[in-house]
Amino acid sequence: MMDHVDKTSVLNKVTEPAPPGADGSLPTAVITADILKSESYNPLLLLQDQTASPAAIIVSCPHAGRDYPASMTDKAALDVAEMRGLEDFGVDHLLGNLPATGITCVINRIARAYIDVNRAAGALDSAMFDTPIDADKPSRQVTAGYGLIPRLSAKRDPLYNTFLPAEEVDRRLGLVYRPYHDMLASQIASREQDHGQCLLVDVHSMPPRDRTNRLLADIILGDCLDTTLDRDKAQSITEFFKNEGLRVVWNDPYAGGYITRAHGKARTPKQSIQIEINRSLYMRDKAMSAGTPKLDISKAHQITQMMGRLGAYLVEMQTDAA
Repeated sequence: MMDHVDKTSVLNKVTEPAPPGADGSLPTAVITADILKSESYNPLLLLQDQTASPAAIIVSCPHAGRDYPASMTDKAALDVAEMRGLEDFGVDHLLGNLPATGITCVINRIARAYIDVNRAAGALDSAMFDTPIDADKPSRQVTAGYGLIPRLSAKRDPLYNTFLPAEEVDRRLGLVYRPYHDMLASQIASREQDHGQCLLVDVHSMPPRDRTNRLLADIILGDCLDTTLDRDKAQSITEFFKNEGLRVVWNDPYAGGYITRAHGKARTPKQSIQIEINRSLYMRDKAMSAGTPKLDISKAHQITQMMGRLGAYLVEMQTDAA
């Protein structure tokens, strides 16, 4: 089912996210094949401040994308509104104060329903395709329906009612997955060369409650169960959020995904952390429950300011550790 394509919403500047609506709404766009091929379109955003000295920190934002390729929506059993639950709603709009601290942000514009860049390249459900494909042994996420190419929506409705062609794997990997990971690797290598170290911060959002209706913390920090970040840094980051008046939990229920594991190892120059932000801190609650995600503009501004303070804090922490 294909929505009308508004080219003005697609061909926005590639240096910043498309602004939310006056009511906090987060616009989506269905991207035609012609637009995807256009030099005016880039599936990645790189947020940098050219006047700031580059810090030894890279922020990754893999799941906030709101661009839906038409090649997917034409085949999908659901419309875009029903697929949006897989998005990390509006996280890209919380990062705007980070570049001023010297932090570079790498943002994926393509929706997670199309491809999940926070999965291994072989994390595929072979049963989704019309001919055999190369796939890793099914992981827990793949079995649950949320592999590299998701099978289900957030409400566990099938995204497709037909098999996908096997060539769709390479098409989706080539459009955004490989460019995203190449960009992360390049930025991390540059910081390690300049500073001798780099911290990757992978930023996500989460619903207020988990699937068992348990109320989640304000911030959940993940280091893949103490394997990607030194303990002193973990304690320092915990103290920052607690000083902001927020309730912090480590590794439960989100311990860190593929990006965190791939780009960080404790007691080495390259470390990483995943940050999950509770959507109740910056979203309009009624809009979330109605399936029409909208930022609470005032709350989102406060979290954006807090993220700027976090950025300055992390830069100082990294400088002290050098």
